[in-house]
Amino acid sequence: MTALTTPETESILTVCLMASFADGDKHEREREQMKKITDSLAKEEVDVTALYQKVLLNRPELTAVAERLVTPGSRQLAYEMAVCVCDADDVCNPAERQFLDQLRTALGLSAASTQPADAEATALATIPVAMPAGVPALTPSGAPATTPARAEETAAMILRYAIVGGALELLPQTMATLAIIPLQSKMVYRIGQQRGHELDRKSIGEFMATVGIGLASQVFEGFARRLTGGLGRTVAGKLGGKIGNTVGGIAMSFASTYALGHLGQIYYDSGRTLSIETLKAKYPPLLAEGKELAQKYAGQITEKSHHLQGAGLSSLLKGAI
Repeated sequence: MTALTTPETESILTVCLMASFADGDKHEREREQMKKITDSLAKEEVDVTALYQKVLLNRPELTAVAERLVTPGSRQLAYEMAVCVCDADDVCNPAERQFLDQLRTALGLSAASTQPADAEATALATIPVAMPAGVPALTPSGAPATTPARAEETAAMILRYAIVGGALELLPQTMATLAIIPLQSKMVYRIGQQRGHELDRKSIGEFMATVGIGLASQVFEGFARRLTGGLGRTVAGKLGGKIGNTVGGIAMSFASTYALGHLGQIYYDSGRTLSIETLKAKYPPLLAEGKELAQKYAGQITEKSHHLQGAGLSSLLKGAI
């Protein structure tokens, strides 16, 4: 394993930021979320806010950024992370595909060496949000979904998803961070379905964006916390780490999944009548609650990560959790 230098870390994060804006059509709220994330990392060794400003205001030359990545592992890692960012909100569009092709050339990587990452990212981005045939809905057809028993059932399901979300941050695969999005989408789908709402990937993404959970920005945050927090400073085309130095990332993944689930429960229990302002106001307290609970469930998160080791991420997420 080769340690990443600070310039390499900066270059990889710059590539990720460039990937997040590659389609040229980022919604203003996604930009705001990205700015909040970079500002939250201001105390770290790498000045992520400065990188963000540089990419946003004066797009760097991709070749110059790639030249600072001197090892095969760092170049492969940069490509894998860029693919994850581009595929976060859907399969790459033509502009994002063009960016990735240019990145591959700048990094000196062959199409054969990047094909596995492309294929896995596409598989994760296209996982159906609906549960597989044969998996029963939480609430049988015609049964009320808002009874205390049903609320407890939903809360238990949300906790299971949150634990898996935290566990994904402990896996060495770069793609594990991307896998958190379909995990959360499936959870929201099940909550809505339990309350009689038929949802799709687009409507779930819009619900998440309403409360400030940008898909590309969420993936970027996971990577940024791992790299700037000292975790991902060793690479071989992958990220790795132990629970001791991944607490921030685990807490965020657990908490965002937990908060999103309970917010979805509130929203769909209301018959989707709550305003955007109300949803935004309810999300931060739920997120704070989730961060506190992450420590309580750290043991279960670690145990779950051991069970997930070696699992195919797309196959795992296609099943019931």
